Amino acid sequence: MRRIILLSLFFAMPSMADDTSNIDAIIDAYYAVISGPQGHVYDAQRDASIHAEGALITKFFLDGSFHRHDLATEQAMIVSPYEAPFFEFETGRRVERTENIAHVWSNFEVRSKPQGEVLDRGVNSISLFFRDQRWWISSWSTQYTEATIEASEAAVPAQLTDLNTNQFAEVVKTIVQDTLQACEVQGAMEGRAKMNLAVVGEVNAKLVCSSDQ
Repeated sequence: MRRIILLSLFFAMPSMADDTSNIDAIIDAYYAVISGPQGHVYDAQRDASIHAEGALITKFFLDGSFHRHDLATEQAMIVSPYEAPFFEFETGRRVERTENIAHVWSNFEVRSKPQGEVLDRGVNSISLFFRDQRWWISSWSTQYTEATIEASEAAVPAQLTDLNTNQFAEVVKTIVQDTLQACEVQGAMEGRAKMNLAVVGEVNAKLVCSSDQ
């Protein structure tokens, strides 16, 4: 019975190939490998397997300090088993890809337990490349931000392609409203106009807009 349980646990664990089959999988592994409760044994081999040889790590801290080193140096600073719980959760992700290279902007929060208070917050800038039928992390940089900043203020930059229909409509609405503030109707018209710019009647006028751009 004990052998069956151990085999079940083994097959439940993600393989290293699963970690690198696509961009989402490798970023998920990037966070999963470092997170765990008190007594957690950091899997250095799994972490190394998602990084390319010579991968560089850059960190900017709130006190102004700056660290830049390779993965081996990063791993040497990790005390395992963990003396205290450490959970790093991703809170936002934006992926930019061009064929065999990709870049991920990833927001994160650090907590002592999954539903606990936020201890640290920041943004990870992760560079990747695809080779030998798998993805590799070539480097990553971390910028820590104030833990008290609202998540919306620290969110990764959004592209129009990342917005849903309602969000896109709000962007267009804001652009139109800002533009109309610099416009005036010159001419005359007969009929009536609604606030949505729909016009009923005959119009003999033009919309003149001024801009400093």
